[in-house]
Amino acid sequence: MLIVFEFRHTFIDKDKQISSLAGGIVYDIFGNPEDSLCMSHLLEKAYYCYRTNLTKMCFVGWKSYISKKKMKAARLVERMKETEMYHKQRQIKLAYSKWTAWVQFRKQRQKDAVRKLQKVQESVHCRNAIAAWRHVVQDAKRAKEYFKRLERDIQESQNSEIQQGDGQDKLSLLPNKLSLKIFQSLGVRDLLKCAQVCHSWKAIAQNSSLWTEDETMKMILEGCRSLLHLNLAFTHITNATIRGLSRCCLTLRSLSLAYCASFSDKGLQYLIKGKGCYRLTYLDLSGCSQISVNGFTYVAEACSSLQKIVLDDLPTLTDICVQVLVSRCRALTAISLLDSPYLSDVAFKTMAEVISLIKIQIEGNNRMTDSSLKALCRSSLKLREVQMSDCTRMTDASLKSLGSLTKLCNLNVSGCIKVTDMGIHYITEGPSAVELRELDLSYCPKLTDLFLKRISQKCSNLTHLRVCFCENLTDNGFECLDNCASLISLDITGCKIHDKGLAALGTNHTLRKLTVAECVFITDNGIKMFCRQCHRLELLDVCQCVCLSDRAIRALSFFCRTIATVRIAGCPKMTDTSVKYLTRIGHFLKELDVSGCPLLTDRTPSFLLCCCLQLRSISMLYCKNISKQAALKLQRRVQHWKHSHDDAPYSLD
Repeated sequence: MLIVFEFRHTFIDKDKQISSLAGGIVYDIFGNPEDSLCMSHLLEKAYYCYRTNLTKMCFVGWKSYISKKKMKAARLVERMKETEMYHKQRQIKLAYSKWTAWVQFRKQRQKDAVRKLQKVQESVHCRNAIAAWRHVVQDAKRAKEYFKRLERDIQESQNSEIQQGDGQDKLSLLPNKLSLKIFQSLGVRDLLKCAQVCHSWKAIAQNSSLWTEDETMKMILEGCRSLLHLNLAFTHITNATIRGLSRCCLTLRSLSLAYCASFSDKGLQYLIKGKGCYRLTYLDLSGCSQISVNGFTYVAEACSSLQKIVLDDLPTLTDICVQVLVSRCRALTAISLLDSPYLSDVAFKTMAEVISLIKIQIEGNNRMTDSSLKALCRSSLKLREVQMSDCTRMTDASLKSLGSLTKLCNLNVSGCIKVTDMGIHYITEGPSAVELRELDLSYCPKLTDLFLKRISQKCSNLTHLRVCFCENLTDNGFECLDNCASLISLDITGCKIHDKGLAALGTNHTLRKLTVAECVFITDNGIKMFCRQCHRLELLDVCQCVCLSDRAIRALSFFCRTIATVRIAGCPKMTDTSVKYLTRIGHFLKELDVSGCPLLTDRTPSFLLCCCLQLRSISMLYCKNISKQAALKLQRRVQHWKHSHDDAPYSLD
């Protein structure tokens, strides 16, 4: 507020006269009128200064008031925002908790529903499987009875001579040799018709001398023109059968002629002339060393759609043969060349230039070098299975090439004596380390514990590992394998493992098959510590572990109740008590090898006969104290049976 003062210079009218005394008093009180002008000027300045200060003070106060009010309003707005945010967060938390509870409830209901559906599905599958099994068993019984009767009739007819005079025709009255001579001039169809005439003619027609493999195959091929798969391995077929294949088998996809030595290149030439076999995708010519370059040329021209070919055990196979084959068969994805020692880098580099492989198997080749595998890995980026066992010229450079592959899942470099830990380093650091499923590094003497550590760290999906006769491996390396969470099968035959390393392997609970044959430092305590931790073991091979006794088998039978295969051949301290311990798990035991255990007696077959009803294979070679009569009792119960009294070919000391 502004206060305005109005001053008058004259307070007393000029017309009125003041007495001198009174005027003096008045002047003393109010001052001299002449001085009032100066006084008013000072008052104006004082007023102006006062008003200015008052205005400034009021403005400062108003400004402070306004700023405080704004701050209070801003603080109120912030608090309102915080309140709203807190409210929203509380609502979100409440909604999230309700949603979480609802989701858990729904998931639980889904799990319950899936569990019920699985039970229903399993029951339906089980019911269908049982019904199908019942039908199969009935059919198998009928077929078995039929073939038994047929074999009995054939055996009786072959053992007994054809009696003269049984038939009413003149042919039945002829001598046996003369009748066979006449029937030999008949074809297959005529023989089948003659077998239906009477018993005497049937007996003559069923004589094995009248039937050859070519004639039998001719009958089969003419009657079954829609064959897809045909296995003629280890037969004596000739060019005539292959000629029949080229004429009749228009839909054939798979053909095996392994170890058929009676046909020649001329028979393979029929494949070009005929209409059959041009759709073949699989061909096995293992052991057919009579095939020359011309034969492979005919195969390449006739079977250009081949995807898989097996050329094992062909010492005559040369680079030219392979070059001719792959020049036409450009769809090849798998090739096997086991025991083909005369192939060189020329053949493998030709493969790399023409075809892209998924699987390749090479064994016993001393001419192949690292450059061949390098070329193959460059051209075949989808290689999944590689076997180059006993290729002594292979070095770490080959494994470096393999390490660049992205889909490698099966690798076998056993017998490659130049492979070291650095080569395995290339594999474990490559992109296919997590894809690797099976690895065989047997007979690689330069490998040490370091490669086992790398495998356990990098190869997380490895299921099968073989490191037989790797002399530099110790217990420290085997202790690293407890980190292989997917390892199922382990073969450490001939390694220098002790009880400590074996106990460490027991901590790997996924292990199902363990082979520790010829590990002479293993004792009963090691087997006990291993079995105590590895309860799901299905196979144990301790052949030639001469320190083991009945105590080891007792621990095995007590802790590993699902064991199905036990091999204790060459363990001289084993007695009948060991077999008695195994009868505890007799309802699972399917295979047993006790060869070379001289302390076993006739009690062993009796134990197995009484308790091991699922036993399918038994080997009792070099068991002098087991009589043949006792061993023969098991022969009827098992599919594979071996027994002998001979001296063991190895020392049992």
